[in-house]
Amino acid sequence: MIVPHLHDVAGCAVTLPEDLVTLLGQVRERLDRLWLQDDAARGYAVVLRSYGELQAIVAESGPEAARALAREQEESMLAVAEALGTTEEAARARLLHYEYLGR
Repeated sequence: MIVPHLHDVAGCAVTLPEDLVTLLGQVRERLDRLWLQDDAARGYAVVLRSYGELQAIVAESGPEAARALAREQEESMLAVAEALGTTEEAARARLLHYEYLGR
């Protein structure tokens, strides 16, 4: 069995909408700046609270998205892996992680 190089697989991943890429980049930049503020303890607390909010968003929609993707692509984990830009093994693990995240 030929295992595709991860770079090749990532090139097949679904493209995120440009506005979402921009928004995620802004969130990342803002969180990075919080690390550098004068009141470091407060910055760290804000970063951790922000991560908690992001985790809550994922926990709300991740399980259903994972189940739906698994249902639609049940015959081909390779298609799921390509859409996620990863290997089949990593895609399977990611789907399981998100599917059971809310339980």
